[in-house]
Order: sequence, then C-alpha cells, then structure tokens
Amino acid sequence: MKLDGKSIQAAISQMVEEYRFDAYQIFEIVKMWIRSGFRKDFPEFKKANIVVNIANDWWVNIYKQLLVKSENEIEDPDTEIWLKEAKSIRKDIKAWEELLIDVTPESMELSRIASQAAAQTIKQQLKNIEREQFFEKFQNKEWELLKAKVIRVHADSVILDIEWSTVVLTPDGQIPHRMYEPGEEIFVLLKQISKDTWGITLSITQSSPDYIEAILRKLVPELDEWLVTIEKIARVPGKKTKILVKSNNDKIDPVWVMVWHKWDRINTVLSLLDWEKIDYIEKIDDDIKLITNCLKPAQIDNIEIKDKKAYITLDDSQKPLAIWKAASNIKLASQITWYTIELK
Repeated sequence: MKLDGKSIQAAISQMVEEYRFDAYQIFEIVKMWIRSGFRKDFPEFKKANIVVNIANDWWVNIYKQLLVKSENEIEDPDTEIWLKEAKSIRKDIKAWEELLIDVTPESMELSRIASQAAAQTIKQQLKNIEREQFFEKFQNKEWELLKAKVIRVHADSVILDIEWSTVVLTPDGQIPHRMYEPGEEIFVLLKQISKDTWGITLSITQSSPDYIEAILRKLVPELDEWLVTIEKIARVPGKKTKILVKSNNDKIDPVWVMVWHKWDRINTVLSLLDWEKIDYIEKIDDDIKLITNCLKPAQIDNIEIKDKKAYITLDDSQKPLAIWKAASNIKLASQITWYTIELK
C-alpha cells in the first residue's frame, strides 16, 4: 500500500465515519498504522523507537529516535547513541536530549504483508480505544436511568442502543412477558459497570425494585427533599409492586404525593412499567392496620400476630383478592410488612 496523501486521507475519513474519534486520536492511530507496517518491512528497526510525522501536505517522514548519552553509559544501541556520534549528525546536540534520524525509505509503500500486520495492530488499538471510551461514558452513571432504543430482539435478549453504544438487556433484567418492539424507546437502570480483561459489561435492568425507585426519584421531587421517603419496595415484575412510603412532614400525605393530582405521577410510572399494578401503602406503627392495608382490596375479619407470623381470618370470597394472581398480593404483603402471612 502506497503511503501518499490520498491513501492517508481515505484512511482518516473511514475512521471518522466508523468510529467517531476526534482528530487527534485519528492522527495518532494513522501514525501507529504506518509505524507498525514500517517495522514489518524493515525488521532492523523492530526494537527502535520510531517516530512518524505527517506534514500539512500529508507528506510522511519516519524517524529513528535515540537518546543521547556519554560513551560509558550506552546500554541499548537500538535506542541510545554516543554523544560524540550524535554531534557528527547535529553539532548542537547535548547529552540526555533526543536525536531524530530520518529513516524514511525512498519508496513509501508498504508490502501486502506489512499492510495486513499493521491493519491487525490498528484494529486491536481501535477496540482498546472504543472500550475505554465506552467505560468513560458510563462509569459515573451507575444507578441512573438511561434512555435506550430497541434495535432488535435476539433469542431471549434485547439489543439496545444507549448513547450510540450497543448494550444487551438480558432476560433477568427484562419485564416478564413484555413485548419489546424494534424502534421503541425505553428506560433502563444502570446497576453496575464492570471492566476486566474480557471487556466491559453494563448490568442494566427493568425488572428490579431499584428500577421503580429510580423512576420515582425522577418524578417525585419530595423524595429528594426528604419530605417523603421510600421505606421498602416489593415487586413481582410484570405483575404487581407494593411500595411502603413514609411522610416526614405531618402536613403531607405520602400516598397522595406519589399518586399526585389527577393520578399524573402514578400514570406516568404505570406507562413506563407496561401498566404493572402498583400499590402505595403508608408506613404506620400499627402492624395490624398495616397488614390490613397491604391486603386490600380484600376485606379482613381478623388478624392474629404470633412470632412474626400473621394469621388472617377472612371470608372465602375474599381470599382470591388477598392472594391475587400467582399469589403476588400475599407474597408482597409479607415482604412489605416483614410478617409471614397465612390465611385461615
């Protein structure tokens, strides 16, 4: 491959289009590409420090960089040069300065093997840069809601576009039985970003209780103001959620704050949860009344508490309401109240 201005500009344009790197990164990548190919074609410079310069007119110069040292200090002739020898090349050079020796070949054309080797080096470097950019983009966004666009559904995973990055929403992070349609926009919660030798992983979810809390913190300013607090969230994703809320101000009804005027806030939350049912329950000190509220709309006849177990007496006609679908109501009530609930 000939290293002329036209080919270099073409390579830069391709990287701009494919990788969206800034000008400095692109220039450094192109220099790395040239340096790698040059070393392949000229193995005598394999251990040398090679500097590539691209002038404004796209002319390429290749230099061997040497550290100038006194004669008795030379340890590596590939990267160091005697002061006396250096002065024969540049008279004003001093010890511990860097000397550049022009080693640009007459024919600035890489062999096919060198071009392929350089391409492999660049591809790896591009992956490394992309990985670091990906990590930097999300490293300070843990526990934040991220806006995503569904690209496609592959097997049991949903492929998302989040801020121009492809991210996978795994089955355990999805709302069960929800149909994800290509092109639709959704929100996900970034629970964790991790980096290891294998790559970078974003742990995102729509199914955890934390996802609901993150939505509420966006919609309910009273939470950030500590006028109202979320004490506990219990959830069967896709079916039902119970949220225990507490007021820190006697003049504020915490349930009304979460629902808001004309159900504005709760309807927004329900739309984001594909209309999963939500119950808000105010935290009170009366455990029997709290359990009664958690089992609504079922009508309770009597509650007897023994050793963190609550025995509920109610009419048979009310049991389906207390249990609800997949026993979700009674399960969530047990989690919210910290009592094991049994029906009589």
